[in-house]
Amino acid sequence: MSQKERQAGRFREAPVVLGRREQGGKGALCLGRYHALDGSAGAAVYVDALHPHVVLICGKRGYGKSYTIGVFLEEFLRLEPEVRENLGVVVVDTLGIFWTMAYPATLGKDGGRGMPVRVFVPEGAVDRARRLGIEAVPYAVRASDLSVAAWCHLFKLSPMDPVGIVLTKAILSIREVKPEFSLEDIRSWLQKCTEFDSLLRVAAGNLLELAESWGIFSSGGVPVKQLVQAGEVSVLDISYLQSVELKDTVVALVADQIFEARVLARKSYERERLGLDPGERGLPMAWLAVDEAQVFLPSQGTTLSKEVLVSKWMRQGRQPGLSLIMATQRPSAVDEEVFAHSDLVVCHRVTAQEDLVALARVRPEYLAGDIGSLIRQLGREKGVAVLVDDTSESAHVVRIRPRLTWHAGEEPVALPPGKG
Repeated sequence: MSQKERQAGRFREAPVVLGRREQGGKGALCLGRYHALDGSAGAAVYVDALHPHVVLICGKRGYGKSYTIGVFLEEFLRLEPEVRENLGVVVVDTLGIFWTMAYPATLGKDGGRGMPVRVFVPEGAVDRARRLGIEAVPYAVRASDLSVAAWCHLFKLSPMDPVGIVLTKAILSIREVKPEFSLEDIRSWLQKCTEFDSLLRVAAGNLLELAESWGIFSSGGVPVKQLVQAGEVSVLDISYLQSVELKDTVVALVADQIFEARVLARKSYERERLGLDPGERGLPMAWLAVDEAQVFLPSQGTTLSKEVLVSKWMRQGRQPGLSLIMATQRPSAVDEEVFAHSDLVVCHRVTAQEDLVALARVRPEYLAGDIGSLIRQLGREKGVAVLVDDTSESAHVVRIRPRLTWHAGEEPVALPPGKG
């Protein structure tokens, strides 16, 4: 059976696609099947991939958040070629679990298959990853890609701290004459500078040595167009980075670069619709999946990535064609704007009272009661979730379909395989 025939068969089962106003059509992701209270499965459940969306996935540990992200990623790779070639997907992997998508879910058995994903790891960790059998692609950023605020954030400095002042002066001075610079350029400036005390310059230089040891800075960096490629899923594995501030900075940088590139690409899209020469098409429409969202979008305080994801992706992302998937086991620890902007919410089992209170914010008029009452109906069964769709103004109980690729997010057990 051809791919076209398989796709046609999928839509005979369920013509309604959540997240879009029109029914049926191409560009739909099959998340699973409707789940009845008696445990029986109903029709397939599809979610729109043609239009921009903000998706929130939540639930307590071990009930299927990262598993559901994996289903989303698999479905992107199963889309019709004419849809897939207009989409690029990046997943921010905080725990190093999505590289196993290259392997089938059932090793040596039928029913699963590995899928092609590109795994980017920090340049300094490539050898470690390859020794583990991971076909890693080096990822690096240029020192000049970071703002002064980002550099101070990395080292937990205020721009008004003595060392922060030196570092700020160095970066601003170099940027005036050399827009693209390296760590070595900053060190060279510090060595030649006579404006500041030598101890302050040495302290700033030591911080740059620390940055060098992280293995993620290079003179060339990796352009965002290599990370976001049409028809492909890229895994940005930041589990090798130990610093929370560094992870936050990388996520903010990637998200900002994708946003700016898509703003330019949208102009080409409109020129094509007007019958004009579109010129360089630029970045495809992008989906960004962020696991452990409470780290980057905390309810209290701010982060660099929060500023980008909220102010640009959530508030302005629809026009440039940007979609965001966020997963968290602590909804109460996530910024309230996430709830306000999410048009699709996939909620697995939640029991903590503060998390149920947070989810009560997802209480549109079309829900009979609050989402907490629906969550309580799920019981203790894994893989079942409440899906709230703001576009169709409806709520559904869904059993997430089995993964085709290997899921590395399950908790390990202290017993070798086959010894139970």
